[in-house]
Amino acid sequence: MKRFLRTNIKYIFSLLIFFLLGISLGLFLSFLQQNSFNNNLAQLNNTVSHNDDYFLNKNISSLIPTIPPHVNLSDFYKTYGKRLLGDKNIEIISREEWGVDENICQHEQCSLQEYDVSNTFSDEENQKALLIENNYLKNFKQYDNTFLQTKIQSNNVLYYYLPVEEIVIHHTAGQFTTNYNDSIKELQKIYYLHHVKRGWEDIGYHYLIDGAGRIFEGNRGGKYAVGIHTYYHNNGTLSIALMGDFRPGHDEMSEPMKQSLIKLIQYLIKEYHLDISANKFYLKKPDLSGREWTPNIIKGHQELDVIRNIPTSCPGIEPQTLRNIIYPYLFQNNKINLK
Repeated sequence: MKRFLRTNIKYIFSLLIFFLLGISLGLFLSFLQQNSFNNNLAQLNNTVSHNDDYFLNKNISSLIPTIPPHVNLSDFYKTYGKRLLGDKNIEIISREEWGVDENICQHEQCSLQEYDVSNTFSDEENQKALLIENNYLKNFKQYDNTFLQTKIQSNNVLYYYLPVEEIVIHHTAGQFTTNYNDSIKELQKIYYLHHVKRGWEDIGYHYLIDGAGRIFEGNRGGKYAVGIHTYYHNNGTLSIALMGDFRPGHDEMSEPMKQSLIKLIQYLIKEYHLDISANKFYLKKPDLSGREWTPNIIKGHQELDVIRNIPTSCPGIEPQTLRNIIYPYLFQNNKINLK
């Protein structure tokens, strides 16, 4: 009987040891898995804490392979909606200063239906647009939904916010102005076109630059606000519009405009905490069929226009020419492989 008890005690003790070992192994594997997740997030953005319940609840871990490493998620959540109006090195003329009429729809005939560029598509262009829409739904809809934030600003407009990945340059195709009053009139025309005629909530561009190099605040949404400037590429992009028509044979960029464009992009990259230390960036393909590694963190509108049978000429100047002007000031300590 004693021998039987001793045998059972040894058996029970062995089971207990195996049970404890099993629990320890499970905890160890769980630690390794969590540690791996933390390391991946740290590689993307060492300022984002893995203990933040919001990040965990949003299942960002499943998106780690597709989040561009140069994007700063922590800054996005901390500062979206903040107005950027310059610093000691750069002056940005606010909407209040240039006199935007926030109540223009109270005394003007405003559109009841939002302008839809797709209404002007041909049958072939509609097919291309449908492909891009399907690509977006398949590859980026979930991504955007994960991060999407909203905020009502002081003009009582609800704005949408997403992490910024790249900068898109446009031209207004309007009047080239160097006189301050003429620039103000041109800005008012742009606001009227976008807000009244097209029914948009605001100016589609985030910033505008006139021929004298003055930089104007456009969209009121602030940092990370989604603008209206490039078909199916408004999400995750910042837009800068050069005031004038820069197609060959029309206006030419002035030196003050070039310098202001460079300073503005330097300022925005600093304020958005974009990591440009690498030579290439993990950006959306123009047709939204996925992502690609590219040195072109700055693009011209025409490079993202894969809808029209006759693509837009915007921004008039060849995008690579613009990059050749801007990049030496961004990558002074890095070699960048220009096309």
